[in-house]
Amino acid sequence: MDFRPVQTEERQKLIDALRGNAQDSLAILMDRRDTSFLGAAEEVSDEEVISAIQSVPCHY
Repeated sequence: MDFRPVQTEERQKLIDALRGNAQDSLAILMDRRDTSFLGAAEEVSDEEVISAIQSVPCHY
């Protein structure tokens, strides 16, 4: 994978998402295709939670 620095717009979305998570317990949202940050939300669908869990590599 090639290193790609975070663009200014994406950096601001990440900062806002992290701030929302820390201050208001919001979930941080990421694009499934390219892992870019999409923002934060109070409610996350079950499908998104299952997808996030399935994306975590397990090495046992």
